Amino acid sequence: MLIGVISDSHDNLPLLKKTIQELLEHRVELIIHLGDIISPFVVRQLAEIVKNTPVIAVRGNNDGDIQQLKTLFDKYGWLFYSEPTIIEVENRKFLLMHGYNGIEFTESIARALLRSLSVDGVFYGHTHRYVLEEENNRILLNPGEVCGYLTGKSTYAILDTGSLKTQIHFLGV
Repeated sequence: MLIGVISDSHDNLPLLKKTIQELLEHRVELIIHLGDIISPFVVRQLAEIVKNTPVIAVRGNNDGDIQQLKTLFDKYGWLFYSEPTIIEVENRKFLLMHGYNGIEFTESIARALLRSLSVDGVFYGHTHRYVLEEENNRILLNPGEVCGYLTGKSTYAILDTGSLKTQIHFLGV
């Protein structure tokens, strides 16, 4: 199964729409958003684009009306977690989280969790910087930022659950 992994869209609808369109062109079967969706109206727009592709998200530090985000995710049959969580997809386990405090702190937590938990990957956002590392056949992944506000680049990742092959993509490239 191909999974599209995104983070930090920060209400940037034009880039989020382009990102989702590219993910669908790659034929992803699941989209994971690692936080900082921000506003509930984005979820409504997202639903119009993804059609039948399921979405799983975890709350980011800038996400606003959490209850409304959860309500909308429920309405569309998607999953929204307010805390870090472990999901299982195609017999693979992935920890999903946003991040905490600064870049170094978030990355050190993500690496420690990858080493200490029995998971196939740790996926995180928050830093707006893409990271793709492999350690003992397990993946540490930050897909970067959809919004492009901090780095000037809109990025996302695609992961194959069978092989764990993962690639970072630059929007439009």
